[in-house]
Amino acid sequence: MRKWLSMAVTFVCVAWVFCTVVPEALAFPHHLQVGDTQLYSDTPIPERAARNILARSDRLLRASPIAGPGYGRRIFLTDGGWRWRLLAPGSQTTIAISRPFIETIVFNRSDIANDSVMTRANTAGRRSLSGVIAHERTHGLIRAHFGPLADWRYPTWLREGYCDLVAGGGTLSDAEAAALKARGETAPALVYYDGRKRVEAVLKRNGGSVERLFAEAGKP
Repeated sequence: MRKWLSMAVTFVCVAWVFCTVVPEALAFPHHLQVGDTQLYSDTPIPERAARNILARSDRLLRASPIAGPGYGRRIFLTDGGWRWRLLAPGSQTTIAISRPFIETIVFNRSDIANDSVMTRANTAGRRSLSGVIAHERTHGLIRAHFGPLADWRYPTWLREGYCDLVAGGGTLSDAEAAALKARGETAPALVYYDGRKRVEAVLKRNGGSVERLFAEAGKP
């Protein structure tokens, strides 16, 4: 009995790892290729809207001094259902995830037609899909430019703050962030907001050098 149980657990673990590396195995019913990007979705993909979203994301990425070919080109849009829960367990309040090394990007409840992606979070639970694609792809740019271990080498405020800066902002406005702080709330979105403000301040002081931004923040 124990042998069969052990085999079953091993099988489930191997199957899960395989699906995270190759999400295509989950048979997403809809697919669209736009340039070098493969877009997979739980729901029908309005082609014109998808092309506009990816074009905006590309424009945001190109504005970064570290822009290059390292960003994720396999994008998986879920409806927040079983595929999302399988690919991102315990992440119901997370908007999206990008995976290092394989550079896949998986999104929570996506609405292509309205350029939005949502979570079940009560605070800051909606963002533009184009902005989040740019944010997650910037994680890939950081890994490509500063090394594949950048997620562990650099602090969260720097990585998330710079990604939000490239994406053109985050989920919180200045007024919303101030209100949360006034109430003493510690919403995860504040980490991104404060990180972006800190990154903006450092870049303003150092003349806009992203190299110096990461070099100084990465010092032990």
